Amino acid sequence: MAESGVPGAHGGAGLEGLALPFARADLHLHTNASIFKYFKAANSRDSYSDPDEVYRLAKARGMDFVTFTDHDTVDGCLRFRERHPDYDDFFVSAEIETFFPKTGHRIHVNVFDLDLAQHAVINRKRRNIFDLVEYLRAEGLLYSANHMFQSYRFRQAPESFVETMLSLFDVFEVKNGSMAYQHNDLVEDILTAAKRKKGSLALVGGSDAHTYPPVATVYTMAPGKTWKEFLESVREGRCLSWGAEMGFTGVLGDVYENLTKFYRSVTDFKNPEFTRAEKARHFLLAAATLPINLSGVPAAILSLNYAKQIALSRGLQRRFSRKGTPDGP
Repeated sequence: MAESGVPGAHGGAGLEGLALPFARADLHLHTNASIFKYFKAANSRDSYSDPDEVYRLAKARGMDFVTFTDHDTVDGCLRFRERHPDYDDFFVSAEIETFFPKTGHRIHVNVFDLDLAQHAVINRKRRNIFDLVEYLRAEGLLYSANHMFQSYRFRQAPESFVETMLSLFDVFEVKNGSMAYQHNDLVEDILTAAKRKKGSLALVGGSDAHTYPPVATVYTMAPGKTWKEFLESVREGRCLSWGAEMGFTGVLGDVYENLTKFYRSVTDFKNPEFTRAEKARHFLLAAATLPINLSGVPAAILSLNYAKQIALSRGLQRRFSRKGTPDGP
């Protein structure tokens, strides 16, 4: 597991001889700029966390550098930077949803230290993972594959899938705070074995926090006095992940906390951001979903997804244990 000699660390190969402590950053954080794409009509969000409070909590919990990885947008990062131009410990990032064109398999990719113009191109290319990665490499951007098996549905053989991912990515999220530990263990085992063979992989971690409590509970450690030096260390694979998963009850609590905040938001009729007609639409759509949410459907869906995640991870772990992990390209 931890090859750095630091108990509890993940992905530490290549860190021998470096002095501790390293700088720390939670490389997977969400704010209220993350929209819930399946219910946009009601202005539903994946997170209701205020960026300033997320930043404050991350710093209070020991993070040296802070970034936000909102879904398919850098708006939250750019607004935060405009409000705090003197913060030299903050950098712009985004979590991009992309797809394998033949199978439709979804992959989430964190892209770090990008600007608005680059994000505009990324948004045009993200429907095809191969086009997206080609552009990211051409721009020299640092990017990571997040929660690798979250959406995996055997649309291609797992060995082939891993080999393809290894051909596309050099940085992998091996510890995600909102995923089951079985998933994280599977990804860590596969990527640690691949790193020994390939020798150039970076294994990182992030909380994937959508509410305040998980912020900075999982993070990445790497040498660096500035965030640019920190990211360069990650690029070189001189990093490790640290922290603990939220567990099922923690994730369930987050789901219902965000639902509560959603219903509060649609009853804020003084919000100047929307017209009276838009507020009425949001309220009516929210009211229509209230019986579904009160009946426990979100808990049932999460339970099924969590059970699938655990079953898939255990099944793939057994499969790779018998056959061995892929060598990669």
